[in-house]
Amino acid sequence: MLNTNTIPARNLQKSYKAIIEAVKTNKQPMVLTSKNKPQVAIVSLQDLERIQKSKAIAASLEILKLAEDSREELKNLPADLRLKADEILYG
Repeated sequence: MLNTNTIPARNLQKSYKAIIEAVKTNKQPMVLTSKNKPQVAIVSLQDLERIQKSKAIAASLEILKLAEDSREELKNLPADLRLKADEILYG
């Protein structure tokens, strides 16, 4: 984990305001640990948005790859079946 601060999870309740302010100010995630093992992270809203966008882009790329692979497979179908499949897949 690069550029992260870690704190014991038990400190969250008594120091949550300072922790939130540190994450907002430093723009770095804070990792909460339990028994010295990372459990969760607190991230800035900007980082959360970036993570969500990255996941959406990755999912879109997977769907495009699947569509591309399916399209190649459909080329091997007889013409009348290809047309029906294109209609189903691509409207």
